[in-house]
Amino acid sequence: MKRIYHPYNLWEDYREGFYDNCSGKDKKDKILKVLEMFNDAELTELNMRRVIEEWKYSCEHNLTNESMNKIAYIGQGACCLYANIPSTITMEAWSLLSSEVQERSNLIAKKIILEWENNNKRIQLCLNIT
Repeated sequence: MKRIYHPYNLWEDYREGFYDNCSGKDKKDKILKVLEMFNDAELTELNMRRVIEEWKYSCEHNLTNESMNKIAYIGQGACCLYANIPSTITMEAWSLLSSEVQERSNLIAKKIILEWENNNKRIQLCLNIT
């Protein structure tokens, strides 16, 4: 898939607080929200799907980057949409999850990424034909 770039001011993740920081009680509360979301498979899939549906520019910019950890990006994005959790907090909380929850979440992310890639390959093919 061809790499797509967008300036940061178009990134939905930027506007949602994906790159923000927090500390103290706010950080502790957000860590609990990360655990809450990932421990619920339905919430995890729902919010991962929201990433590819609601973040057009962020997904184009990040999911066409071959050096990006796409699985982590989708999970971090899902937490951001779920409860305004910055990516760094999701990274920190990830180690608190059981290996079973991590594996299940990664499989959900792979499925969501594949859906996004398949849909966007068709779009790129149509753009190249016209």
